[in-house]
Amino acid sequence: HKAIRRQRQMCIRDSAQQVSDTIADILDRHLRKVVDLRRDLIDFGLERVAAVTKFPDHFALVRAIEAEVTRIPPAVLEVWKEVGPLSSHRKLAPYLDRIAGLGLLRLDDAERAANHFNLLTITDVNQRTFYGALPMPQSETVSIVVGGVDTFLRLYGTGTAAT
Repeated sequence: HKAIRRQRQMCIRDSAQQVSDTIADILDRHLRKVVDLRRDLIDFGLERVAAVTKFPDHFALVRAIEAEVTRIPPAVLEVWKEVGPLSSHRKLAPYLDRIAGLGLLRLDDAERAANHFNLLTITDVNQRTFYGALPMPQSETVSIVVGGVDTFLRLYGTGTAAT
């Protein structure tokens, strides 16, 4: 049983790491250099949402983890959370903190702001599509992400345009 448990942990970790690395690339592409904060956040959100469809096996695993969470050994669950969702969330916070340092966002807590951004954009789409298992019209995805970014900017924006 230990060998099987270890193999599951490695499979979950490797799958989550691949997605996390992809999200890090998306973050860097859109938020490393801010030209137009609203547009850059929208583009990041849309590409981040689209990334779910590039990893159907991983997100099938996510759906299974969520369905069976009480039956998964805590150590396996922790590995998945650390490498996957928590890692992706933690990677967004420093970008937001740096953008705040440019005077474009008003943040007391970059991690909380990252959580709010995700809840307003990516999480909404993921929940409605069950992590990409059900199709959603692109126009609806765009509407959710744009609305989420606009709400995020009302919460954290300074009204100062990036140049």
